[in-house]
Amino acid sequence: MTDNQVIAEAPHHHPPQPTSDRTFPECQCPADCGGRPEALLRLAAAYSQVSEMGIKPPATPYTPTRRGELVHDTLNHRTGTFMGRIGTLIYLRPPGGGFEWEVDQRWLAQPPAPDAS
Repeated sequence: MTDNQVIAEAPHHHPPQPTSDRTFPECQCPADCGGRPEALLRLAAAYSQVSEMGIKPPATPYTPTRRGELVHDTLNHRTGTFMGRIGTLIYLRPPGGGFEWEVDQRWLAQPPAPDAS
């Protein structure tokens, strides 16, 4: 950073409305840096949302520690690959690939053991 550059504070905005368009625009900055314009978008859920009504989270929620680890989302009854976290939200993908979904950390459990057949 040089002496004549000024750091501007970002204005406080409300989160954008969810979008279901998953085709993101190319980077439009002058340096064509390959940036992530999708980071400013809020995606609509790719999967149907489950209501928490009448369901209790596990007594001892599981905390994933490494990216790529399999975990079980007890709210949505799905096993997914841990991709990352922001606060208490955990981002998962289907083990074979697919759209990411988010779930609160309190709904995670270790994945069920595979059947020994």
